[in-house]
Parts: sequence; structure tokens; C-alpha cells
Amino acid sequence: MAMMRWSIATLCLSGLLLWAGWQPDASPTPLQWTTIDGKTVRLSDLRDAKAVVFITLSTRCPAVPRYAPRLNRLYETYHPRGVAFYGIYPEADETLEGIRAHAQQLGLKFPIVRQGAVAIARAVGATHVPQAFVLNRNGAVVYSGAIDSVTKREVVQHQYLRDALEAVLQGKRVRQPRTQVVGCFLTLPDADEAVAPAQVTFAEHIAPILYAKCTTCHHPGDIAPFPLQTYNDAKRWAKEIKHYTSTRQMPPWKPTPGFGKFKGEFYLTDEEIALIARWVDSGAPAGDLSKAPKPPTFNKGWFYGEPDLVVEMPKPYELDGVGGDEYRYFVIPVELPENKVIVGIDIQPGNREVVHHANMFVDISGRARQLDAADPKPGYSNFGGTGFIPAMMLGGWVPGMRPIRLEDGFAAVLPRKFDLVMQIHYFKRGKRENDRTRVGLYLADKTEQIKPVQLVVIGNTQIRIPPGEKNYRVYARWTTPSDRPVYALSIMAHMHLIARGAEVVAKTPDGRTIPLLQIKDYDFNWQQAYFYEQPIELPPGTVIECVGWYDNSSDNPNNPSNPPREVRYGEGTYDEMFYIFLAIHDPKAKTSYLIPAGTL
Repeated sequence: MAMMRWSIATLCLSGLLLWAGWQPDASPTPLQWTTIDGKTVRLSDLRDAKAVVFITLSTRCPAVPRYAPRLNRLYETYHPRGVAFYGIYPEADETLEGIRAHAQQLGLKFPIVRQGAVAIARAVGATHVPQAFVLNRNGAVVYSGAIDSVTKREVVQHQYLRDALEAVLQGKRVRQPRTQVVGCFLTLPDADEAVAPAQVTFAEHIAPILYAKCTTCHHPGDIAPFPLQTYNDAKRWAKEIKHYTSTRQMPPWKPTPGFGKFKGEFYLTDEEIALIARWVDSGAPAGDLSKAPKPPTFNKGWFYGEPDLVVEMPKPYELDGVGGDEYRYFVIPVELPENKVIVGIDIQPGNREVVHHANMFVDISGRARQLDAADPKPGYSNFGGTGFIPAMMLGGWVPGMRPIRLEDGFAAVLPRKFDLVMQIHYFKRGKRENDRTRVGLYLADKTEQIKPVQLVVIGNTQIRIPPGEKNYRVYARWTTPSDRPVYALSIMAHMHLIARGAEVVAKTPDGRTIPLLQIKDYDFNWQQAYFYEQPIELPPGTVIECVGWYDNSSDNPNNPSNPPREVRYGEGTYDEMFYIFLAIHDPKAKTSYLIPAGTL
């Protein structure tokens, strides 16, 4: 279960935190703490501070490294203006050695607290990591919540902590004293509470679910930020597991269950989600661990055996540790043997800790090489699109996805020489990383029986979304040939940041409606090609109807503009697109190629 998510921080505060030393009638037992440098601080020591900031931190939470540079900038800005800053590590399993190493690795410049951190966290009602608390000179908690509004991108709508500090320093009221928190659940040392016996246990009920649906990503060396291989792993992250599964954010399966049938579906059923919730609510009991299934093992070899042809990025790509996620394109020249076609592809990220997902495109125009040559770094950057019209798409990779192998008889029939353009979404983890992803191609003889695969690109460029529009709809359609059936093999939706959903259906001449794809919670960061369990026959004259919907209001947390601005078609961060990629087989076709459709 990936760590990051929105949740409302429920703070049970009386409105004032009385500090001994500041309030003459306060409790005689003052709140105090000791920094990891050995300096003991009492509340009375801070009477001259214009404000005090506490930030909850954790060595385990993947959100913390991404916020470290922003927190350092805030400290450097406001500490000289009389604001006291403290980073506190209150979680139950933290160690002083681990905290020192973590703070040093992130380059945190403000004082760090372990001893006394739990008492501070309980006093202010901390619930998440990282979570900010601002106290004014009277000891009142005037702000609690998120540091800023950044979630999955680096475009900030709101600077909550900065704005709160400015208000306090100017003697004004903080306009937003409570905000939603982005981060991890805070786990404080257990209270002395008796846990009632539970019928749902890890060994009997939860381990089979996690090992089938979660551990494929949640193991060391893969993209997930923490492992889920043992009971201790699951108990440590039990709150997150319950939250992300109950909201269906994890596992990251976007198609609506039952709206089309796809290979490799790994969503959780309602029953599985309910079991997880019962297990967490009852204290996450272990059960008889000797009866638990063994965790799956993962080898780093090729899933279908040694490929016929292996290609890789020309050179490793160095990824900065801070900043927004990167979308990078790498151009790999490919030369196939004589009379061979592609029937399978296995994408192996060079660094699974930073490769979020990858898509493979075919370019025969030479345009990708031009873009690569114009960019001084390996590959090229182009948000929102490839920068060229692909001749084909050969599939993609997301964590937990099995390699693609076409049904028997189907193949990508391409020119012997082409450029494989590898689009990689990189997720940054707070330190520099290197990646050199490689691709294995499985080939077959080109025979008369081979069925070439084509790529239909159904789109609409007539996009003009007014600011504040919450349900803007974009439509596109394509009609299959009138004299023969074609067969749908896979589908993918491509939109940008303010997109909220998409639906594709096939309407046949005899009045049937065939569901092809529905995504109700579209996420730009989880784009994927979905392969149908079996090829879907589309009779002659079938109409493929597509619709996408967008939210260009301030209520959309993914909106990069605040206040919202008009959004039009384009490849930029602030632009939008609407494309449906539908892989088909046309019995009349002799090769693989792209079929433009709709309003392009």
C-alpha cells in the first residue's frame, strides 16, 4: 500500500496549549524535551520566541524526504525572524541512531528531538507525518495540518505553514487554522489497553490477501515504500493498509470491476476489504503464524525465460533526489532479425525504487531522435505526450504487472529497423539515484498465419475548459470498418492533471453495448494499458464511443492552477488532452500501424 494519501486530521484540542513558564497558573510539571545534540529545552526557555513550530517526522515515512528541502527553506526564512523550529520523531519504534542518520541524510538544518517527542505529539494532538503545528506567543495552537498543498506534483496551490507564520508574525488571525494532511499515519507507543479476542488473524485471513495483491510491489528493491512480507511488516503499517484499501487507492487498479474483463486484475473484493478493516480494528492479531502461507519470492530474471532480443537505455540516467516527479523519454534503436515479429515484451526497470511506471512507443519518423539530440541530458523531457505520433505502442510496466505476451497468433508486425521510445515516470526519494531500464523482446517467425496488431488513437483536441467548471465533458468516437469485424485486444486512456474519469463503450449495429473501459478516479500517475482477457469481437460498423470528464475547480486537489484558469488542449502541465489508445486486429491488415480517429 503506497504511503501517500489525503486524510482529514481530526485534532482533539481545547484551542489552547498552556505552557508552563508562560502562564503563571500553569501545571508545575513543565513540558520539556532534549534535542539529539543533547540540548534540553524547557517551555519557559522559549518565552521570547515570536512563534514555535513543531513538525512531526519519521524515518519510515516516504513523504518526509520530499518535504525536507521545503522545511529547510522555511527554517532559513523564519528562524532569523524569531520563530523556533523543532522536528520531532515520536513514533514507537524510532531509535536515536536511526534518527541521527535520517536527519543527516536529509540535511535537516533545524533542531531534532527524540527524547520528549512523544509528549509533544500527544500534547498537540498529532496524528500524521509530516504534520505542522504553529503556536503563538500565548501558547495557543493557531495552526495544525499540512505544510503545503503539494500532493503528487510540485505545483503548490497553497503554502499553509508559511501563511500561518506570516499571520502570527504580523499579529493577524490565521485564515486556515486546520488543513488536510498529506502523509503517513502517526504511530505512537501503544496505550495500555486490552484487546478483545478477534476472529480475523494475519495468519489465516490477511496474509493470503497481502501476498496475492500487495507483496508483488511491497518487497525490498521494488517501487513500494515499505515491505509487506511478514506479520511485523503488516502490523507496523496496519492503519495505512486499512485506509488505502477501504478507499480503493491500493492496490492501484483503476478500471471499474466488471466493466470489461482484463488480464491480471488485482483489485480487492468488498469482502477482502472488510476483512482487512476487521483485522485492524481488532488490534491486528497474529494468529498461529506457523500456519500462515509463506511469503512469495521474487527473482530478477526474465518472466518468460531469456528474450530473443534485449535492448536498454544507451546510458544510465541520473535522477535528482528533490523536486517534482520526472517524465523522461529514452530513444533506443532496434533492428529485428529477418522475418521476425514481436509477440511479447518484458520491461525490467534498472532501479525499481524510483521507476513509477513505463510505456513503450514505436517511432519510425525520426522525430524522437531529434528531440533527444536537442536535450543535453540522456533522453528528452516532454510532459503530457511523446512529442511525435507513435507508429505503435508496445505496452508498458507498472509495479506488480506481469510482462505482456500476446495471444497465440497475434503479433506486432513492424519494420526491421525502428526506434523504441521508452517513456519513464520517475518518483524521487530525496537522494540521487541512477536507472538503466532494459527491455526484452520475444520474437516469432513471420508467417501467413500471423495476425498483425494495429493501434487506434481516438481523440479530441477541441478542449476549452472554463475556470471553475466541475464536470466538463469531452467526447470522441470511431467507427469500425463496415465490411468486416475487428478484434479489440487492449485499451489505455490518456489525459492530464485535472481529468477525473473516462468511459469507453462499443455500440454494435444490432443494438448491443459492449463495455470496454471505465475509470471513475483517473490519476495521471497511474496510466496503464489494460489487456482484455480474450479478444473482443467488434462487428462491422460498430461505433466506439468515448467520453472523458474534467474538474477545473479549486475543489480538485490535482488542479495545478490556483485560482483556476482556462484550460485548453496541449502538452504542457497546465494543458489537457483526451486520447483513447485501442489496440485491435484488423483481419485485412498485413502489418502493424497507427490508425488516427476522432478529432485529431
